Amino acid sequence: MSGSLARPDVWLDDADLAQAEREARRFSGAWTGTSGSLASWLVHAIRMIRYLQEANVIPHDRNSSGDAEYSKAEELLDLATRTIRDRRSSYGPPGEHFQKTVAAVNAIFGHKLREPLTVADWAQIMILDKLARHQGVAKSADTPVDIAGYAACLAEVEAAPCSTASS
Repeated sequence: MSGSLARPDVWLDDADLAQAEREARRFSGAWTGTSGSLASWLVHAIRMIRYLQEANVIPHDRNSSGDAEYSKAEELLDLATRTIRDRRSSYGPPGEHFQKTVAAVNAIFGHKLREPLTVADWAQIMILDKLARHQGVAKSADTPVDIAGYAACLAEVEAAPCSTASS
């Protein structure tokens, strides 16, 4: 781990940070004056903590031995997991979002398809989109994380009973 920050005995895990951010967002719009500013500042502070964790300046979690050292693959999968949790709290389960997208694509392009796309098809399309983008000039370090996240979403929607539904 880079940096030389003292490690506290109690860590804020991803669930703690997500809950704190949700609560702060709930109050930042409702409160005025100092209270609203404080809630907005708290949202900013939580985002800064997440940024520092992702940049490996401060650890976001400890493994079972109490050590904060992870391999690059573990870091990628952990970041993908945190991203999925964050997106789920913002947008709901991937199957619901994919279902809306697939319904729109099927409505627009249905006359060109042999059969309607499924939510699982959409997860695979998003993986292909990330791979295609990664081959271009706009290559991003986030691409492997996004691919891992969409692969996890694919597994989730395929495990759901309505994974073959198209509308």
